[in-house]
Amino acid sequence: MKNLVGQETLAMLAIAGAATAALGQELRPAPGFWVRAGGVIRSGYGVSFSDTSTPLPTGAGNFANGFVQGSISTNSPYTWNWGYSDPAQISGNTLQLSRFDSAPRVGAIDGGSQSAFGGELRAGFEALRFEFFERDVRFGLEAGYSFSSLSASGSGSVTRSSSYSTATYSLIGPGGQPIIPADGPYSGTFNGPGPLIPLVPLSQTTLVGDGTSVVELGLDADLHTLKFGPYFELPLSSRWVVGMSFGYCTVLPDAQFQISESTRFPGTDIPGSSLQRTVRRSDWQPGGYAEIRVNFELTRNIGLYLAGEFQHNENLQFGGFGRKAEVKLGAIYGVSAGVRLAF
Repeated sequence: MKNLVGQETLAMLAIAGAATAALGQELRPAPGFWVRAGGVIRSGYGVSFSDTSTPLPTGAGNFANGFVQGSISTNSPYTWNWGYSDPAQISGNTLQLSRFDSAPRVGAIDGGSQSAFGGELRAGFEALRFEFFERDVRFGLEAGYSFSSLSASGSGSVTRSSSYSTATYSLIGPGGQPIIPADGPYSGTFNGPGPLIPLVPLSQTTLVGDGTSVVELGLDADLHTLKFGPYFELPLSSRWVVGMSFGYCTVLPDAQFQISESTRFPGTDIPGSSLQRTVRRSDWQPGGYAEIRVNFELTRNIGLYLAGEFQHNENLQFGGFGRKAEVKLGAIYGVSAGVRLAF
């Protein structure tokens, strides 16, 4: 009976010793490769839209779709310094030119601040360990890729008094000879030579009325982010590790800019207009990043992480058709979490 009790006591002591040894075991893996994967949300992206249309033409003989100006022969009633943009402006022996002297136009629109949610994959190699205040500090290199997307939109409208001028020029040259103009677009010069037309229009009219312009703008972007840099990790206990990373970061916004714009002049003969266009741009934007994180090591090879990061990259600007979109990529803050595997 005493032998049985003694054996049980020894077994319990052995189990307790094993448990104590297990609890006291360092879970930190040996230096090597690691991979982590998780979700990430970043905020602080700004999107803005601006008006880049050219100023309305002014002055005698200047139009939106052509011009008729004096040439080197200043005393002549004819000029070869004229031009037009579209063959449809030719009607028989006349040339039709037009312009808006004033028109409604929506200006800058703020697309607001946006957040982007996506996934991240990062891998690294622990190159060495060194002691710092009697603790093993890990040092290595890491590289990562993350994907996220964002969307922004803005709209506006404006109503104002507008003025629209048209002018008709004769295509009958000196001696009553009809001019056969080159297919548009055509542009003569001050010094010439070229086909001569009368400098003074046959007729010119101006229409006045209220107009309303409405614009809707949208931007959708897929953000591809690449990172590379060194990292440091400091174990706080057998399971908890804090770390810091920093380095080079480049972002590729694969962006589409949608433009929908219309202008109407109800109750007048002023012609309206409508525009539906999509502009696309992809361009790497360089920058940098910094990150602070904490790891909780479940086993020697599996752990969980939670990280906070800061990114700063150059802004992306692009556009067309009189509109510009800007994606602001500076001062971006993010949080990520997931699983870390060590090998």
